[in-house]
Amino acid sequence: MILEPMSADRFDTWSEHHVVSYAQDKVDAGNWPEDGAVERARRENAELLPEGVTTAGHDLFVATVDGDEVGFLWLFTDPAASVPETYVYDIEIVAARRGEGLGRELLEAAEGWCADHGVATLRLHVFGFNTAAISLYESSGFETTNLSMAKIIR
Repeated sequence: MILEPMSADRFDTWSEHHVVSYAQDKVDAGNWPEDGAVERARRENAELLPEGVTTAGHDLFVATVDGDEVGFLWLFTDPAASVPETYVYDIEIVAARRGEGLGRELLEAAEGWCADHGVATLRLHVFGFNTAAISLYESSGFETTNLSMAKIIR
C-alpha cells in the first residue's frame, strides 16, 4: 500500500463523499436528526479544513495498491500542542475492496506516518455501532480511553 498526499482536485470529490458519509454516521449514531445532517456535516468539514488539503495540521492521503485507489486517510496533528498526538479524523477503504485486510494496512500506514513524524500517540473516535471498526482497532492495539453512552427517553 502506498500513501499519496491528496491533491486539491481529489479533495473536492473526497470531501463531498466524506460529508455525506459522516452525516449518515451521525444520524445512525443518534447524534443528529436526518433533516439537515448533510448541511451540518458540510459546515463542520469547512470549519475543519478551511484551506482544503493545505490546512495546517491536517494531512490527507489517498491509499493505492498497484495504482488502484483503495482508501483514504485524514490525520490531524495540532501544531500548537506541546506533545504531538495525531488523531485519525477519517479512515476508509472503498466498498469494493473491504474485507481484504486493507483497513489494517491503512491503519499501519498511519502508525508509520506518526513514527516518521515523531508522534508517539495515535488516537481516533469510532461510532459505537461500527463493530467491524471497533474490532479492527482493538486487534491493532488501540485501547478505550473514553466511552460516551446515551439513552433515548421517549
